[in-house]
Amino acid sequence: MIVSVTQQPFPAPLRKAEVGGIVAASLTPVTNAFRIDVQRLQAHLEWLVARGCSYVSPFGSTGEGPSFSVHEKVEALRVLREHGFDMGRVIPAAMSVALDDTVAMAAAAAELGCRALLMVPPYYYGASADGIAGYFAACATRLGGSFPIDVILYHIPQMSRAPFTAHLIEDLIARHGERIIGVKDSTGVELDTLALVRSFPRLRVFTGDDRVLPALVGEGGAGMIGGMPNVVAADLADRYRSSSGLAEPVAMDRAARRIEIVEATGGVVALKALKARMTNDPSWRRPMPPLLPLDAEKEEKLIAAFTATRFDFAAESD
Repeated sequence: MIVSVTQQPFPAPLRKAEVGGIVAASLTPVTNAFRIDVQRLQAHLEWLVARGCSYVSPFGSTGEGPSFSVHEKVEALRVLREHGFDMGRVIPAAMSVALDDTVAMAAAAAELGCRALLMVPPYYYGASADGIAGYFAACATRLGGSFPIDVILYHIPQMSRAPFTAHLIEDLIARHGERIIGVKDSTGVELDTLALVRSFPRLRVFTGDDRVLPALVGEGGAGMIGGMPNVVAADLADRYRSSSGLAEPVAMDRAARRIEIVEATGGVVALKALKARMTNDPSWRRPMPPLLPLDAEKEEKLIAAFTATRFDFAAESD
C-alpha cells in the first residue's frame, strides 16, 4: 500500500514533452523457436499507434519481459529503429534483477532515442526501500553518474514484492532529480493511485487498470500504461480524448467487464488469444515458457464472453 507523504509536495516545474495518454503495454509475439518475432511486433506497435495510443511500452509484464534476455530485447529495439519505427514513442521496460542487465537496457534505450524507461525494482529478494535506492544509485553510477534517459517507476508489488513507497519515491527524486518523471501504479487500488497524484504533482502518474483511469484523469493523472489497449486501443483512446467519455457509465461498465474477463482467463495468454482471433493469426496465441496457451475450450469461452461485451472482432482487426 502507498501511504501519502506528510511533508509539502514536490513543486511542479515546466517540463519537456510530457508523457501521457493511453500507453499500450505491448504483447510480444514469439516465433516457434521462442524468439521475439520482430516483424509481427513492429506491425502490432504500428497498429497501436494508428489506433490512438500515444506511446507503446514493450517488454513489461504484459510483454513477458522477464522471459527474454536483455540482449534479445535490445536487438529487437534496434531492428525496430532500423525499420523506421518512431522510437520517440517507445517506453521499454527494464524487468531484470541483474544490475548489468538494467544498465544495458537503460543505455540502449537512451542510445536508440526511446522516450523513457519503465523500471521495475529488483524483485527476487523482496528488497527493502534502502536496497532499492541503492540499486538505483548503482545503476546511475555505472551509467556515468546519472540516468541518460527519463525513468518511470513501475510499482507492481503483487508481483515484485518490492514496492515504491512514497518515502522511497522522495528519496529517488532527491538523488536522481528530474530523470524520475513518473510512476505506474499497477495495484488497481484507486485511493493509492490518487494519493500519488496529490503527493507528487510533478510526476506523471499512470494506472495499469482501466477501472482506475477515469478517477485518475479526473484528478490530473497522466493516463494508463496497461495491457488492455492491445485489443481495445481505439476505444480507450477515444474515451481518453473525450471530455466525458472516460466517466460514461455504460463505457465504464463495459471496460470493467472486459478486464475482469481477461484477468479470469489468464491475463497475458488471454490477450494473446484475443489478438490471434482479431488478426486470424494463430501464432499470436504462443506465449513464452513457462506460460502455456489457452486450450480450445477456454479460448472459445473467452471469445464468447468478449463478444457479449459488444466487441467486434472484425472491426478491430489489423
